[in-house]
Amino acid sequence: MTLRNRSSLAVLTRSWLSASPFPRPCALVGPGFLRITSRVLTGALGMTVLRGARPRGAAAKLFAAAGAVLALSSCTKAPQHWGVPGEVRIGYLGTIYTLNPIIAFGQRLIDLTQLYTQPLVGISPKNKAIPVLCTQVPSITNGGISRDGLTITYHLRHVRFADGVPFTSKDVAFTYRAILDPRNPVTEASPYLRIASLTTPDAHTVVVRLRHRWAGAVRELFAASDYIYGILPAHAFASTDMVHAAWNEHPFGTGPFRVTRWIRGDSVELTRNPYAWEPPKLTRIVIRMLADENTAFIALQSHAIDFTDITYEQVATARAERDVRVVAIPRNEVDDIELQTQGSAMHDLRVRQAVAYAIDRRTIARAVYHGYSPLASTEVSPLFPEHDASIAALPYDPARARALLGGRRVAVRITFNASENTYAAVATVVQANLRSVGFEATLDGATPSLLYAPPAQHGVLYDGLFDLEIGGWYGGLDPEASEPWTCANRAPNGPNVARWCDPQYDAAFSRQQQTLDPRERTAAFHAMQRRIHEEIPAIFLVYRTEFEAINPSLHGFAPNMLYNFGQTEDWSLR
Repeated sequence: MTLRNRSSLAVLTRSWLSASPFPRPCALVGPGFLRITSRVLTGALGMTVLRGARPRGAAAKLFAAAGAVLALSSCTKAPQHWGVPGEVRIGYLGTIYTLNPIIAFGQRLIDLTQLYTQPLVGISPKNKAIPVLCTQVPSITNGGISRDGLTITYHLRHVRFADGVPFTSKDVAFTYRAILDPRNPVTEASPYLRIASLTTPDAHTVVVRLRHRWAGAVRELFAASDYIYGILPAHAFASTDMVHAAWNEHPFGTGPFRVTRWIRGDSVELTRNPYAWEPPKLTRIVIRMLADENTAFIALQSHAIDFTDITYEQVATARAERDVRVVAIPRNEVDDIELQTQGSAMHDLRVRQAVAYAIDRRTIARAVYHGYSPLASTEVSPLFPEHDASIAALPYDPARARALLGGRRVAVRITFNASENTYAAVATVVQANLRSVGFEATLDGATPSLLYAPPAQHGVLYDGLFDLEIGGWYGGLDPEASEPWTCANRAPNGPNVARWCDPQYDAAFSRQQQTLDPRERTAAFHAMQRRIHEEIPAIFLVYRTEFEAINPSLHGFAPNMLYNFGQTEDWSLR
């Protein structure tokens, strides 16, 4: 048999590729290997077809080129489907130590609890408050918030838990008591201390009476905010002691799934909640615990999982993969440098200004964050209308920094979470920047357990054992969660680890809490941002963009500025 034209070669080549037991060229290692494979395949096919009659001259070139083009064309098609239909396997970095939403710590773990428990108020992919277990988000307009701003009324959905028992106001009251139970290591209970009373006039009504007017209450209490306390089934607990509850082994709520198996240190399996009020399209979710980002990415490439976080260093590689989809998600998270303003050199505003002018934020954004996260200017993310876009961060100006120091050699200790490679890299750049203008800067990497430990355990942050701390601040559904610098919040009593106290900032904070007028509230937030900009208790680096690498066959993934798993009932894999 002889080949008379390019069409005949195309037909035979496609036939051989589809029948071959070997991987298609594009499924192999990479572009370089692909080119070699294409040539080998073309040569082998030519020898087979021509039975030893080697093409010569232009014919040989045409033959080889056609084979290579066809091999490459198989890589430019739409990605092939892969995965298990109806099932999604999620790569989770680290170990899951609890599945109870009341005592879960860390954004990724908190996010997972949305698979099986739900709050009253959620967050949409457009970052708006939406009703979940309540029929509408309370407001002045719909009568859910009283005119004096002190009473919030929630009307609950008529739904069931995963065991078929009806969800009622008693479950909300039980969850509230569990949050305040001192036996439970709750992520953040202080917002619930602002509640004067919580009553349940009937099975589907909850009335919250506040101690003081609080404009952001409905976006914090029982909401998907910087923490999520999913409503628990009261009938499944013997008491409000969450640490020793039997429910923890097989958690369930009103969410789209329920936990059916938990293998410690390995995986968590969830199946469809038969009573879900929004029935999920998936039948099963498996969460696989993995050691690190590299392990997770390899698992995704080998199709062992369908979903994982990826680092900035992995983004370009992931985008080049034919059968991986990369999703960029602007988060309500600002990476910053906290300046400890009491008992250290940072008490002097001129020294704080020198630090701000000395730091090359653009180089940090480009070198450490690979240009994926935009430079930050204030503590409030541009995702909120309350962000003040008129504020510009102090520029990189080493000469100005030296002038402010006036020849002084100021010793500073730069603290960071040693388990976070990003923060370690930022610390290295900051150290070089500060040394270049006259600071005697040293690095002090700390483990998370030491960094965030309470003062009684000599925690670095809450005990004030640092000068500069490089980290990140994850906000909430309301911009108030991005404003921790009140005098009352000063460490060790709250998250204001800079220990900065300013009457003007506090007055603006109080105004945004008290007013129910959106324009007045925005003006108060602008005043707070301006005061932080002037006094520099913190230097803002970037607004974080995070990346997820997922199976292209996964549909319905709609993350928001805080979480990934708020709408998993819409996910499908086919």
